[in-house]
Amino acid sequence: ESGNAAVQPGRPGYFEAAHYVTLLDKPALLDRSQGDVHTSGNPHIQTDPRNIARVGAALAQRLSQVDPAHATAYQARWKAFSVRWEVAIARWQQQAAPLKGMPVAVQHKSFTYLINWLGLREVATLEPKPGVEPSLGYLAEVAARLKTTPARMVLRAAYQSPRASDWLAERADIPAVALPFTVGGAPGTDDLFGLFDVTLANLLKGAK
Repeated sequence: ESGNAAVQPGRPGYFEAAHYVTLLDKPALLDRSQGDVHTSGNPHIQTDPRNIARVGAALAQRLSQVDPAHATAYQARWKAFSVRWEVAIARWQQQAAPLKGMPVAVQHKSFTYLINWLGLREVATLEPKPGVEPSLGYLAEVAARLKTTPARMVLRAAYQSPRASDWLAERADIPAVALPFTVGGAPGTDDLFGLFDVTLANLLKGAK
């Protein structure tokens, strides 16, 4: 936390990206026994490019407010980015059409917004509770459930240990797919465009 009064909650300099999107996975019950539950909802908003656009528009507006001398530059930069971004979103959605409705398992609730955007179906989560490492016994239960409700692939963030997803992938005979999760999370993800290019490429490869 910053000691700068200008960026404290309630001040114009305070900006929280999650305030500008619709948060998913809001808990009905706030109970720490349920694992690492986020009280306001799932914070991993960056996995849906539409959220990037919403946050970007709000950020450009806020920067113009706190630094009016450069407002024209902020708005011009945002406009140039948003034009490229909307074209990219249309391209990604066209590329991802074969993924719609595809059942997937996830290691952690890292990709809730990605799944919602692309119309994937989450049929299993490897963690028994958010942030709780699965035991072999629990993974065996998940593998058993996948026999009646199959998944096409199991997803994890590239920074996460592959142990659980690889174990399940081997027993369910499905690919384990690592997704970059954030800019810099994998080779080729040096910017936001690369982040989604690589994400889509990995998903489509896993779906073959």
